[in-house]
Amino acid sequence: MKKILFLVVLVTLLAQTGCGGASEVDNILSKAKKEGKTVMLELGSVGCIPCDQMRPVMEKLKKNYGGQLEVFFVDVRKDRETAGRFGIYTIPTQVFIDKKGKEFSRHIGYFSYEEIVPVLRKSGL
Repeated sequence: MKKILFLVVLVTLLAQTGCGGASEVDNILSKAKKEGKTVMLELGSVGCIPCDQMRPVMEKLKKNYGGQLEVFFVDVRKDRETAGRFGIYTIPTQVFIDKKGKEFSRHIGYFSYEEIVPVLRKSGL
């Protein structure tokens, strides 16, 4: 009986943590497409060491490409729907989406600023 109760509570918590974030990602993608911006989605989680190491990289990208690039962090532990939508099995994963809303590149793991710049150049930035 305790196992069944535990499973019911666990499933309920997992369902609740997956709600709410996907619409925010859709809004970001829609707005970026309208504004003609490229998007970098950083899919990771707070407390994941390589994910946390990506924060300064994301800030530098925002600073240097602010008018042309939208950089957005998705915590996959809180937004499981978006993680599933983008097929995320390993974090961090960076997904690059062009001005037309199409994915043009993807990387798994820590991705330095110096490695990201050539990817952005290929997209026309």
